[in-house]
Amino acid sequence: MNGFARSVRPKIANTACLVDGIEKGGCGVSLVDAPRPRLVIDLDKTGAPLGKAQIKRDFLLFADSDLVIAVEIKSGNPNITQAKRQLQAGANAADRLAPRDVRVTFRPVLASKSLRRDTQFKLRQATVEFGSARRSSGAWPAVRR
Repeated sequence: MNGFARSVRPKIANTACLVDGIEKGGCGVSLVDAPRPRLVIDLDKTGAPLGKAQIKRDFLLFADSDLVIAVEIKSGNPNITQAKRQLQAGANAADRLAPRDVRVTFRPVLASKSLRRDTQFKLRQATVEFGSARRSSGAWPAVRR
C-alpha cells in the first residue's frame, strides 16, 4: 500500500476494523472496480478510530487517487434524514483521517436492498459536505443491491 491510502493507515491503532469488503446483513457494495491500493474501515468493529458516542455509520473507504467514500448500508427503504446524518458523520470522520495537504474527491454512498422512487428523489435533494475548502463533491450515488 502506498500514497493516499497508506497515509491513513497509521491513524488506525487497531487493525481489527480493517476489512476487505463492504457488506452488512446481506447487502453490500462490490469493490471490483474500486481503485487500489485501498483501505476499508468497518466503523462498527472494534478498533474503529471513532468514539462509541458518535452517530453510527458503516464504512469508510480510502483509495489511491485521493478518493474517500462513506458508505451507509440499509436493509429496507431508508429514512433519508437518518441516512444523511450518518453519512455526514462518516464524512466528518473521514475528514479527520485524511491528509490535510491533499485535495480529496469525496462520495457518500447509500446502499439499500429496496429504494423506492420517492426516496430516490429525496436522496438527490440531500447534501453531505466534506472538509469545506478541500472537498470535491458530487451527486449521491444510490446503490440498490
